[in-house]
Amino acid sequence: MISYKEKRKQFSQEAQKRITERAQEIKNELHILKVVREITGMSQEALAERLEVDQSYISRLERRDNITLATLTNIVRTLGGSIEITIQLPDQEAMKFSHLEALFAYDTQNDYDSP
Repeated sequence: MISYKEKRKQFSQEAQKRITERAQEIKNELHILKVVREITGMSQEALAERLEVDQSYISRLERRDNITLATLTNIVRTLGGSIEITIQLPDQEAMKFSHLEALFAYDTQNDYDSP
């Protein structure tokens, strides 16, 4: 079996550059929390105040490639929104899950994702 690195070496330098650029674009798109916060026009400081956490914590969360669904749901709820998830499986009808914020009500005794 050929590794990803070995396979990638088979591409031209230009193709490798395009792959790297697109991978970075996808990575940036995965920073959902930052995108959602910016759309609302809320600053990191204002969000941190509402969540009763430090601004630096919001900054760290926004740079992560992966945060838990519970954390995302609680922050989106704090921003005044909600989350709906649609799961598509082969040969099955799509399953929609709404009002996830009710499942992940923020517990003030517990932190969000660990830093």
